Amino acid sequence: MGYKVFISYKYLDNSVWQLSPHDILNKTNETNETTARDYVDIIQKIFEKDGIHINKGEKDDESLDHFKKETIQSKLADKIFDSSVTIVLISPDMKDSLEEENQWIPWEIAYSLRSKQRSEKKSKRNAILLVILPDQNGSYYYVNQCGFYFNIIQRNLNNLHTPYYACKLENGCSKSYMLRCNWDKFISKPNAWIDAAIEIRDNGDKYTIVVRP
Repeated sequence: MGYKVFISYKYLDNSVWQLSPHDILNKTNETNETTARDYVDIIQKIFEKDGIHINKGEKDDESLDHFKKETIQSKLADKIFDSSVTIVLISPDMKDSLEEENQWIPWEIAYSLRSKQRSEKKSKRNAILLVILPDQNGSYYYVNQCGFYFNIIQRNLNNLHTPYYACKLENGCSKSYMLRCNWDKFISKPNAWIDAAIEIRDNGDKYTIVVRP
């Protein structure tokens, strides 16, 4: 079954593993540096090729940077409202010096976690899949640093309060509402990871979910 997927990420984070020219064939960045955006392009190309899931995030030529903050927030809210899954690309420098409530990734996650209603239309809480990108050395261990995650992520990890039967993960139900996996594991079976995240969402009442950054 296909789902509408929104991808949250730090566009210019170049502290990630540098992809091969083959992987980033359509690269337009003058420096040819790999950024988190290049990983988004790979996911979107897979979606286009498979024809299973629908991309609700902006394409690389659809930047919202020239809009006012209120307009950007409205457009992002529309995309998230019309999606079922939010994939968050975790990268080493995704956090900046601003307060968390003034950064886009935590806001996108918080909005994704809410059940929403507009007139007669309703949108359930999104499934959340955290995909950890490799750092410049190809390592994933940077996420183990104390205080690395945004608060909205940290508070939704290890928040299972009632175990349940689950069939999409090898080890049974996830201990966290936000399912985590490394890039190499995700990219080898993206549909399976998305299905697992959906199964968690459908059992959302078994988790203590925090919806504010």
